[in-house]
Amino acid sequence: MDPNTVAQLAGSALVAAMATDAWQQARGGVVALWRRVRPEEAQAVDEELSDAQTVLLADDSGGSAAELTEVWRARLLTLLLADRQRTDELAAELDRLTRSLASVPPRTGPVRMNARATGGGRIYQAGRDMTINER
Repeated sequence: MDPNTVAQLAGSALVAAMATDAWQQARGGVVALWRRVRPEEAQAVDEELSDAQTVLLADDSGGSAAELTEVWRARLLTLLLADRQRTDELAAELDRLTRSLASVPPRTGPVRMNARATGGGRIYQAGRDMTINER
């Protein structure tokens, strides 16, 4: 596979994973790849990934996702160009991550709900999925 394509897809998936329960797996896979190619940079990359997730989750406008995707695309491409044999490894990690992303719901931030029922009314509220069975 073309390193540029793999880096683009992996950067997008990595940033998408930052807002899901697949984040730890994604982060671990990228850091492990760095340890194999450039072990002296692995700790710094781990910290940068953590910082990137913090930025993404704090951004209410959603504008940082595109910027972070480009940053990590470029970082991953640089890594792949330094060791082209790792392209298949990153592609395999991307495949695992894509499957994980398909199976986990995105994280949500704090949810604040207010409701008032009068006259015997009922209120149903949920921060996520809800099933109501009334008879």
